[in-house]
Amino acid sequence: MNNFFSHFKNFIVAIFAIALVSCGSNKEDESNATTVADTTKATKTKDTNSTAKTFFCSLPSPLVMARVFKKTGLKYEEGIANSTDNVSRYSSNQSKTLNLGVYSSDLAYVILNKQSQAAAKYIDAVKKLSDDLGMSALFSTDNFLNRFKNNLDREDSLMFIVAQLKCSMDAFMQDNDQEKQTLLIFTGAWVENMYIATQLTKEANKEKIATRIAEQKNILNRLMNVITDFQNDSEFKDVYLKLGELKALFDKLTVQGEDEKIVMDELQLKAITEKTRDLRKEIVK
Repeated sequence: MNNFFSHFKNFIVAIFAIALVSCGSNKEDESNATTVADTTKATKTKDTNSTAKTFFCSLPSPLVMARVFKKTGLKYEEGIANSTDNVSRYSSNQSKTLNLGVYSSDLAYVILNKQSQAAAKYIDAVKKLSDDLGMSALFSTDNFLNRFKNNLDREDSLMFIVAQLKCSMDAFMQDNDQEKQTLLIFTGAWVENMYIATQLTKEANKEKIATRIAEQKNILNRLMNVITDFQNDSEFKDVYLKLGELKALFDKLTVQGEDEKIVMDELQLKAITEKTRDLRKEIVK
């Protein structure tokens, strides 16, 4: 189990190192597994033959998902992300950790859409929850907060600064054996990306966005396989059950053609949209 968690932590470092850093080409959006694998290699993964490493490295980062969804025609919509006014609501470690993931995805969303003033608010929300979770020293290192706010009009600089911050955060979590916490963060980030994508389908090419959402079936299956180890944990029990309900809808999607394309009709998209909304509501409430 310790070996399993070791590779899980390396996976999370890869996820968030990419999650908030700008990708240089469209090819990276479509071939995110290679990008994640390269980043994981940089974190000095010890057991290169581990099946767990292969499994984790096959998952895309929140930013990759956000960029793929954006390429379908999704437009920026004020108020779709979790309001930073809600940050004071989160009192339990579970809610703080899940919403640290949510706000990390929201930060990526607003930066990708060049919303610099919103980005300033979301970095404050990320700092607040990080402080509450015992990671306050991270923001004093390298003066991350001031550097971020001094570069609000420079998208590439923001991405670089936040990537540095997340690497520091992930290193902290590795050093302090925060496996469960890192899994909750990723869950919150994935749900938020799904929520944004499903809520904005009316403003996009519905066929394209439906295809991209359907592809999340594989990611959800993998995520559920990992969370199964924590399904009886008090902090995971409710999340596990609700993700299971969402998975049941994805399981009904069919696979067609030689390229094994996952197909979703309009009624299925509606059902997944509603279930994602309900799950996200439970997380950000």
